[in-house]
Amino acid sequence: MLRREASALLAYVAEHPRIAPNRIAGMIFRTRVARRYRTLVTVENHDQLVAALRTVVAGTEHPLVVRNSEPATARRHGFVFPGQGGQRPGMGRLFYDAFPSFRAEVERCADLFAKQFGRSPLSYLLDDQLPPNDSATVVQPALFTQMAGLAALWRTVGVIPRAVVGHSQGEIAGAYVSGVMSLDDAVTVVGTRAGIADKFPADDYAMAVIATDRDTCEELLARNSGWAELSVVNSPSMVGISGQRETVHQIVEHLTGDGVFARVIPVRYPAHTSMIASIGAQIRHALTENLHAGEFTVSEIDCIGATLGTAISPEMPVDQYWFWNLRNAVRFDRAVATAAAAHVDTFVELAEHPTLQLALRENLAALGSERTARVVSTSHRNATDLAEFTANLAKIAVHDLDYNWDALRAEAPDRVSLPLRDFPNVQNNDIPLWLSYRAGTSGVAVPKQPAVTPEAERRVDTSNDSRAYPRLLREAWTKVTRRSMMPPRSYAFIDGTGDAGALVEALRDNAPNFGSSARIVTGTNESGIGDADTVVIVLPSPALLDDREAAEAVARFFGNRTWWPGLSSTVTGCWLVTVGGEQAVADDRPAHPVHAAIAAGFRCMGTEHPGIAFRHLDLTPDIAGPDKADNILAALQSAGESELALRADGMYAKRVIDIDQDGDESSRAVAPDHVVITGGTGKLGQEFCEHYARMGTRQITLISRSGETDAVTGRLDAIRRSTGAKVRALPCDVTDTAAVTALADQLRDTPADLIIHAAVDYSDTPLAEVTADKFQDALRAKVIGISNVLDTVPRTDSCRVMLCSSLAATIGGKGQLMYAAGNRMLDVLASTRRASGLDCTSIQWGQWTVHLDLGDTGIAKLAAAGYTRCARRCARRRHGPPPRQHPCRRVRSDSSPRHAGRLRVWAATFGARGQQRARGARRDHPAGPGGT
Repeated sequence: MLRREASALLAYVAEHPRIAPNRIAGMIFRTRVARRYRTLVTVENHDQLVAALRTVVAGTEHPLVVRNSEPATARRHGFVFPGQGGQRPGMGRLFYDAFPSFRAEVERCADLFAKQFGRSPLSYLLDDQLPPNDSATVVQPALFTQMAGLAALWRTVGVIPRAVVGHSQGEIAGAYVSGVMSLDDAVTVVGTRAGIADKFPADDYAMAVIATDRDTCEELLARNSGWAELSVVNSPSMVGISGQRETVHQIVEHLTGDGVFARVIPVRYPAHTSMIASIGAQIRHALTENLHAGEFTVSEIDCIGATLGTAISPEMPVDQYWFWNLRNAVRFDRAVATAAAAHVDTFVELAEHPTLQLALRENLAALGSERTARVVSTSHRNATDLAEFTANLAKIAVHDLDYNWDALRAEAPDRVSLPLRDFPNVQNNDIPLWLSYRAGTSGVAVPKQPAVTPEAERRVDTSNDSRAYPRLLREAWTKVTRRSMMPPRSYAFIDGTGDAGALVEALRDNAPNFGSSARIVTGTNESGIGDADTVVIVLPSPALLDDREAAEAVARFFGNRTWWPGLSSTVTGCWLVTVGGEQAVADDRPAHPVHAAIAAGFRCMGTEHPGIAFRHLDLTPDIAGPDKADNILAALQSAGESELALRADGMYAKRVIDIDQDGDESSRAVAPDHVVITGGTGKLGQEFCEHYARMGTRQITLISRSGETDAVTGRLDAIRRSTGAKVRALPCDVTDTAAVTALADQLRDTPADLIIHAAVDYSDTPLAEVTADKFQDALRAKVIGISNVLDTVPRTDSCRVMLCSSLAATIGGKGQLMYAAGNRMLDVLASTRRASGLDCTSIQWGQWTVHLDLGDTGIAKLAAAGYTRCARRCARRRHGPPPRQHPCRRVRSDSSPRHAGRLRVWAATFGARGQQRARGARRDHPAGPGGT
């Protein structure tokens, strides 16, 4: 099929010789998806493109064509940082001139070296006319800066590491790139150690690499009267020695004479030997005095070092570790084994010229991974252009199933060129999906379809979508063990309340550690965003508030909007960072109502900005400080997930999953003696009233502002006559504390066994029309009112409480900002009350058919969001008292093939039995799309 595609493209290119290759590439990106079998041609002009396509059609080789022979698979990339020995003056010039990302990173590193140690490595990196200088204070800062720049370059072109592997001094650069150390501290380690190491006499010591195994090397050392030690184990047949200069040269000459590869490398001190112990105290003291962080940072990217052959962890002492790194024998073989065990299968060496390729391949072969793992270099010291780098990048792209092809686009992301006319269609393999017709009996029995009984017809109302099935779901948080990372971003950070300044400044200052740029935006003018592509609104740790104060805080936040500058045309993503806004793990406290409500409202804002991904990151208070800025930035560069929670033990993503509906119902069979329903004379309240009356409840109290009016008397009388239940409709404004106290006095002798909060205040208001007063009005009955009721109305010891929330609190919706935020506060209220001992559950319902007062426009908006109306008889048959186990938010959805993966709602239930699960339904739904 690849050849057919190439043939069609070749014909088009031949007929349109004036169309540049980049326009052809743009149309391929626009009209094709990357398949598992891939061919990449790296051309600059029409003639090269024609020649390359001809070789693809013919199936022959061409230097500008890279293809995979096996299907692309998901890959885990590891950056490999070599040690000292392969450096030369001018080694960074090619990348510095060609790549802004490389240039910006090396200049940032160079500025820090100049600031801390009075010497910039830029001249060594860029001037190939400098005389060789192998002193550690010259070479090691230059190597560190080069590797940091190459890491930024690879990230820019879409290669994101899942781990780094450091060799000797290269491990310091790996620690910075992985995020376990800040750039400032990494520069301190490099410069401090180099200065101390250079105090050794320059002519007394040497280092060499030898192509032999460890046993043979140790035997050679044992038979030599001079001093040298085994200092490096690169692979089973590649080791290194360090020691007295004369001894090292003798061994190298002896091996070379025997035809064994051996070479002295330019290191002028006894690295990785016991001699380093003499400067150990000096190194540790200097690092203790000058490092900002006394421990390594937790990072999503494993930093695997050859110092110990394992990953760096926070409990390792920083000052001692970098002394070990200089003293211990380099165990690169163990480091590669650790990376392979962590499923790293693409090793990218960050060096101007490959130095560890042979060792990598030999180690992988010894581990049995040589067939699945790939080893890629960056360039070659003789390269005069980017052809070598481009070819290496192409090798990664064609083998990585998840490679981000957008990283290769030459056009600006906001520039859209017109499509090319008569461009060839996508080539496909035509496969018949049915058997040919044959007369007679096929021998295959057709299963008999069960008859549809009236009871089955009543099971669900399929008037809107015949493929919709009732579902009972809950919210859950799953730990993210693997995640995709976005390329470096251009951030605009906003202090959401004016109280998060320290964290916002730390995020801005640390963003370059991830190759990103950042600015802080103040005011409400979108021009302050500049050319940023990602806006991040940061909230500080919230204060402890009661329900009324929390409602006022949420209303002020959305009503005043001093934090919202609008979004410029360059923005593709918008984050909200909250603290304690989600209850993601067992150790979390109930969510804070303010941050939870703001997150729900923020989700709705995304519907007003199509094409921009609105995403939410929740922190715990101990992670919300400036010292955790790197952890937060690493989370903000995550791709794909729209709801994330960063916790001490890692990252969690929100999911919506099925609940087992086959639980015990014995506790639900007994009708409560007295049911109190707020919003009781509303349409939903009357549904609950009739249900419990028919269930056998003898006393039902309906609470509403109006009490019993002519509009509801007819139905209430019918309920009274048909069931014999005592139904009272009492007027009471639940937001009025005095009125609720008077109501409580009336119910003193008949405490409630079940309280249902069915007050509904649906609103359809875009952000621009939201005011603090409107928001306060929306939250009074929904949140403050039920809080008054629960604080005042008498209850039995076994009383259960059910709060009617909405699925809008989880998935949002256009114009539902106030509605979603209010319902999310209701969910949090339930969690908080439950934590204090009250049997209280919040249920997120979908759309009821009784709410036909939404109008055609409102119904259409809900349908566009995926809501399917729940038939009254369907929902009424299935709801009962709230379950004693906490089900979180409960909803129903369908999983019809046309909407696979898209949440569609009927209504929540309380876990009634007998509901048939949809065949082939998904068991795990994302909490929401990454964009809107």
